[in-house]
Amino acid sequence: MTSFGIAVLNLRRKPLRTFCLVAFVALLSFVLSGGSLLAYSLHNGARSMSERLGADALFVPVGYEGRAAGALLRGEPSAFYFDGDLSERLMHAEGVLRASPQLFIATFDSSHCAFPTQIIGYDPKTDFTIGPWLTRKIPGGPGIGEVVVGSGVNRKSGDEIQFFGRLYRVAGKLDKTGMGFDTSIFMNMETSRAAFKDYAYYAGGKLPDADNAISSITVDIKSGYDPSKFARGVRETFRNELVSVVLMQAMFEDISKELGLSIAIITALMAVFWLLAVGVLAILFTVTLNERRREFGIYRALGATRRKLYEIVLSESCAVSLFGAVSGVLLLCFFVFPFAPLISRSIESAYLQPSFKVLSMILCGGLLVSFLTGPIASLGSAAVIGRMSASAVMKEG
Repeated sequence: MTSFGIAVLNLRRKPLRTFCLVAFVALLSFVLSGGSLLAYSLHNGARSMSERLGADALFVPVGYEGRAAGALLRGEPSAFYFDGDLSERLMHAEGVLRASPQLFIATFDSSHCAFPTQIIGYDPKTDFTIGPWLTRKIPGGPGIGEVVVGSGVNRKSGDEIQFFGRLYRVAGKLDKTGMGFDTSIFMNMETSRAAFKDYAYYAGGKLPDADNAISSITVDIKSGYDPSKFARGVRETFRNELVSVVLMQAMFEDISKELGLSIAIITALMAVFWLLAVGVLAILFTVTLNERRREFGIYRALGATRRKLYEIVLSESCAVSLFGAVSGVLLLCFFVFPFAPLISRSIESAYLQPSFKVLSMILCGGLLVSFLTGPIASLGSAAVIGRMSASAVMKEG
């Protein structure tokens, strides 16, 4: 007949009331833990992308800046190209420290392709943006007929994958990046040019010569050059060739501002929801305990002290909060983790889930805050019940 034992018996005696209270706390736990995980994953993805992407600028054809950002951030299949030998001149433009070409090929949702995705051809000898993400180093990069897959692609080293009716061997895989690289396929330039010819065969229409085609060029700017002035200089020099310069720092700053606003909104909503939850639970406990005044009067008549009543009420709220908080976290794990790639694509932004250690801290934090909600909400009601006199309650009615 401990206080907690009596509380559990009381909860079992009213299963519908108990279920409603537990479900409400579970919803709170789900929202707090899920919101915290979402906010941290957005921040983590933007930070990781900014730290490891490596390039200062990106050269793309005019009018394709948005599609280049979509391919980079969200892995949206895109295909756009420079004409002729322009890429070679761009890589030697004034202010360029190092540059590496890339070739974008969009696969089809058809029987001759495993799935629709973005193929990115790159030169392993000059690349400085893709190699750093490899889970293990591949000397010289992927060979002819080989590919490297993003972390979100369901293939492992040694598997085969089909594009445009041709099979490629998976030579490696990238770490989780939180951006479009996770769902993309990477080839060396020679392999990607052969794939481009296959793409041209199925796509039809007017396409540039596969031997000279380049979609974008990643660039590091020489020290001492102002990025804005560098971009203006390139645009003026190549005005007739319709070259656009995407400054990565500016793009990251825009993304950071958007994410900062989103994270602030998420945090504010979680705070408001928690305050509402405390208020609603306080009302529910007050109404429920008011209906049970005679029950607690009998406890007092049987010799229960005020402290004992106080302990019973708090034990009931703690039990409800514990079951609800644990249920909410388990529900979050069941829904969120299996669908993380879908969530990442749906929010269309840098999204990188934290390490197991950080994830555990987030879930434990959400569980703790949700657990404390019940006891905090019941403090007022418990105090009222604790001050009741047995005679006053037994005489009611």
